[in-house]
Amino acid sequence: MALGARARATAAGGLAAGTLGGLVPPDSGAIHAPMPVTGELRLLRPAIPVLAVLLAVAAVVAGIPILYELVYALAALLVLSFLWTRTLVQSLSVSRALRTKWCVVGEAVAEEFTLRNFSRLPGLWVEIRDGSTIPGYEPGTVQMLGSLETRTWRTGARCERRGLYTLGPLRLMTGDPFGIFQGEVTYAATTSFVVYPPLVELPELPMPYGRMQGNARALLRSLEVTTDANGLRDHAPGDGLHRIHWLSSARTGELRSKEFSMEASSNLWVLLDLEQRVHVGSGLESTEEYAVNVAGALVHRALRDGKAVGLVAHGSTRIVVPPGKGTAHLWRIMEVLATVKADGPDPLDRVLVDVRPTLGRGLSVVAVTPSTDPAWVRELLAWGLRQMVPAAVLVDATSFADAVAVGTVVTREAPRAGLSARALANQLGGSGVMAHVVRQGQEFVRVGGHTGPASTIDASSWRRA
Repeated sequence: MALGARARATAAGGLAAGTLGGLVPPDSGAIHAPMPVTGELRLLRPAIPVLAVLLAVAAVVAGIPILYELVYALAALLVLSFLWTRTLVQSLSVSRALRTKWCVVGEAVAEEFTLRNFSRLPGLWVEIRDGSTIPGYEPGTVQMLGSLETRTWRTGARCERRGLYTLGPLRLMTGDPFGIFQGEVTYAATTSFVVYPPLVELPELPMPYGRMQGNARALLRSLEVTTDANGLRDHAPGDGLHRIHWLSSARTGELRSKEFSMEASSNLWVLLDLEQRVHVGSGLESTEEYAVNVAGALVHRALRDGKAVGLVAHGSTRIVVPPGKGTAHLWRIMEVLATVKADGPDPLDRVLVDVRPTLGRGLSVVAVTPSTDPAWVRELLAWGLRQMVPAAVLVDATSFADAVAVGTVVTREAPRAGLSARALANQLGGSGVMAHVVRQGQEFVRVGGHTGPASTIDASSWRRA
């Protein structure tokens, strides 16, 4: 039986979480419009009306007065229970308000619930059931509410996993004192809630654009005029007047042309390897989580240094975030990192081949991967010949406790030939490519200065009000 229920909006606003060293995600906690509300009434004990009908038949047939009295009593009980439950369904309302608009791994989501009874009948039991998807967060409760009474309470839970979750839908259940009828009010609307990965730094992590800072000259010749002239040569047919170095030409008596070098772009691309077969571990102690933390550290550091940063993450869904700058761009990438999963079918070498035409030339690229397959190494080294500055961060899969090792190969399914992470880093370094190895237990420096393994640092120690 559907009933009209009192519509009360839930609020998704409230107090923002603390700031990340002055970096705060864009405000997304606006109060929502009143949510759709539906009410329903169910008979829990159908034996009672059946018994009343049988007693009525028996009273008519037998003519016993006491049977009539029992029929009247059961009928009055059914009517009273129905009216009691119906009144509560139409008069009870619950609202929720987010006290934190967002959080990062290790912090707590907090909400404030308000339950109101607008009738003079008491709610001897009122159960709140919540369908939120945040792991470990169960704000459901049972309350007793007097006539015209309002109750407010707060709930919270520590967010252990990054991701995009929902708060709601919400169900309010109540009934009469005799347990004959049960009423239910459903608040169907949901609110999105983002749990960002921890914003960390790796002080020892080399950045590939470090080679282009200062007065260092790029080794790549350019046929186009750039801002970096690194030498002179004899004038050749077709050289424009703007290429001629007039002072040298006047001094030598022969035309001399300026030679330009191509300076690498200030753009940094972070390529996050999400191939499912190369990732091992579970929960926070997995190569997937470590790779996401490293990618976030690279993005944060590059943006802090004034560089434009882009992200490539090819899982089951191919994600490409164009380069950008500023705090808003940081949180755009962090929101992407909050939802990515290591569920991709493509190996890193294939991803490198696919994205190379779209990235451009003269830029810096960092690959973050647990893979030790030589195929992607050859492709990355080839990028250095295409006026790019490649680098790699290797997440050592053999260091994770539940990794399955086959010689020097670590996979979750079929093994693939490759070197150890350390040997691969040495090989890359010998070829002039920056490489860094991250192992399980790596100490990350959270923004705010606390040092420790990413899975054990309490976020409250680095948040600032």
